[in-house]
Amino acid sequence: MKRISLDIEKKFTLITFVIIFSFFLFLPLITDNFYYLSVATTAFIYIIFATSWDVFAGYAHLMNFGHALFVGIAGYITAYLDMAYHLPPVFVVLMCFLSCGLLGIFIGFVTLRHRGPYFAMMTIAFGAVAHESTIMFSDYTGGEEGISGISSLTSSWTGDYYAILLTMLVVFLVLLLYTRSRYGLLLKAIHQNEDAVAASGINVSLTKIYSYSLSGAICGVGGSLFAYSFMHVGPTSFEQVLSTTIIIMAMVGGMGTIIGPFFGATLLTLLNEALRELSDYRLLIYTILVVFIIYFAPKGLINIFSRVLKKVNLFREYH
Repeated sequence: MKRISLDIEKKFTLITFVIIFSFFLFLPLITDNFYYLSVATTAFIYIIFATSWDVFAGYAHLMNFGHALFVGIAGYITAYLDMAYHLPPVFVVLMCFLSCGLLGIFIGFVTLRHRGPYFAMMTIAFGAVAHESTIMFSDYTGGEEGISGISSLTSSWTGDYYAILLTMLVVFLVLLLYTRSRYGLLLKAIHQNEDAVAASGINVSLTKIYSYSLSGAICGVGGSLFAYSFMHVGPTSFEQVLSTTIIIMAMVGGMGTIIGPFFGATLLTLLNEALRELSDYRLLIYTILVVFIIYFAPKGLINIFSRVLKKVNLFREYH
């Protein structure tokens, strides 16, 4: 019976994902409204941010409070390579992937060999240093105003839309496969009992560093697309509020699932835009709804869906 319940959950998750992705796929054919398409594009980028955060922090339960560091680094790399050398976006995005991956290895090597809150504190510190550096070295970073005039991703807005949508799909599938592999199982095992994993001959530190590097590299892809999408990058890319937003999206959807942050990022991005007309009350209502969801669904909305499906399945079994 438990096996049947799990199969139903997987089918429901797959069907829901296909429906949402199909909607986004055909959205430009339904409407050419720039606002709707830009909101959807923003949702795609936040999905990349949230899932890339979840592939490490959600599975290993090592809280990364400075994920925006990779967003900002990738944004400035994109601005520099695009405006100084006019390199193709594909090459620039790849460079951001590699650069943020190497940065993840460095930060991971410095922090992840220690236990306790050390890693969480250092992620905040790295983000704060990067933010202040953009102000101090304003001659190169544009200071508080940042850098504007970054080229568009493609020659048309529809092209940008589909390029970011395709990238989001590839990222999602890669991370889903990664977490279903032995590495995802190792991260969960490390969270449950790190000493037991180490005793079995697994290099725990290397496993965590590798996963954190992947998390940073994927976020770098999102950060580059973020810069191309808004044609601007500034110190706000490093701010704690962005890191917090990414964490909230992952928590609302369901940490340690990949599919949960996908739903969480989609829902909260659309919700934020839906409340825009309320102006003064927008932030208040948004915050209350997020707190409400986290309080009544501490394991995320994906967990609620799973529980509902199990109850429905049990009802069918006994009736």
